[in-house]
Amino acid sequence: MSIIGSHSVEALEGDNNRVRTHAMPLLAVIQDPRGRGPLVAMLLDQDPRMREIAVRCLARFPSLDAVAAIERLIKRERVRDVRVAAVHALLELYEAGQDAAIRRILELLLDPKEDPRIRSASMALLPLLRPAARRGLFLRLRQDAVEEIAKKAAEIAEEDEPAAPRDKSTIDSLVRELASREYTVWNEALHRLASGGPSAFEAVVAEMRRRSGDPEYCTRAGMALRAFGSRRVRGLAEALDTVDEPLPLQVLVEVAGTIGEKPLIYRLKSVIERVAPRSDAGSGRFDTMQRVRAKAHHELARIGSRVAIADLQTILADTERRLPLEALAAVELIGKRDEIVLLLRAYLREDSFMRGRIAAVVRTILKRERIRRNSVVLRALPPELRRIFDGILARSARRKRTR
Repeated sequence: MSIIGSHSVEALEGDNNRVRTHAMPLLAVIQDPRGRGPLVAMLLDQDPRMREIAVRCLARFPSLDAVAAIERLIKRERVRDVRVAAVHALLELYEAGQDAAIRRILELLLDPKEDPRIRSASMALLPLLRPAARRGLFLRLRQDAVEEIAKKAAEIAEEDEPAAPRDKSTIDSLVRELASREYTVWNEALHRLASGGPSAFEAVVAEMRRRSGDPEYCTRAGMALRAFGSRRVRGLAEALDTVDEPLPLQVLVEVAGTIGEKPLIYRLKSVIERVAPRSDAGSGRFDTMQRVRAKAHHELARIGSRVAIADLQTILADTERRLPLEALAAVELIGKRDEIVLLLRAYLREDSFMRGRIAAVVRTILKRERIRRNSVVLRALPPELRRIFDGILARSARRKRTR
């Protein structure tokens, strides 16, 4: 996955729009952190179509940097389709937990001088707000000077509390609408499904499995599953035990982490055990479950758990595959002195980007665990690893002096 990300990032530096059109969605799917900077740079591209694709893809990198970059784009952009795409991107970031994204959306929604189409797109924010805030905005917008906006606000207010889907045909229809190209269609389907019961949850999982090769659909399905919250923990636990398609299982792991129920997250250890044997495939075969495995480790590490540390150490020691970023992030959170040697060995076989990340993780572990550079474990390092270790500390010292 790291290699794919590297090639995709390099592709954005060229001038072939056809190649860049394919590279940007790929970066969004694999969510390689190295892709965020190039996507932000693509927002300055001269071709409006490239800017539109870039802003949609940037929505898959939830962060304050992404929010700020899209806000700057909206401020300077003149092409309406690109601005609409930017609004949709901010909405996705808000749903992904970036609360700062709401500020600019509200400004656009309430600005009477703004393009009505931009304001109309911003109305997709309303169902995401709490009832009290929503009612206040509805009251204000229904009295808006722009007739088109006032009319649409009245229509949305009437449909504000859609009936929860119960019958199979309605649920099946909403599940299909999640695949719509129209943001308003799939976003409404997402929220209606989230108000449903166990049958709606199961239908979303089943359709995600059926469309396991469609990253866009799986992303939207994940948003719907997150919206169920802790109400469907049991259904999610069962899905974690049975789903074996890589992308849907990855989405389920991410949903479990978002919900944050500790018993559910501890269940990810069984997911790791279930998919780990696939890592024994030969080096010439791409292991599609490696990212699932690494993400599960990261979610466990986020609650401070080392229940699967043996497998995490196996990933660090694997000389046949690149080190997944999520696995490295997990080590940064829960790593101890035993992992430092494995990190230094991984340093030998990784590229410059990953070496920088590994060095940062080593420094974090040393500081958190209060490990001295002359400890028994570090004194016993082979000469080659000791040189790497000393180099990491030397670079850290130089940075401190230049601050």
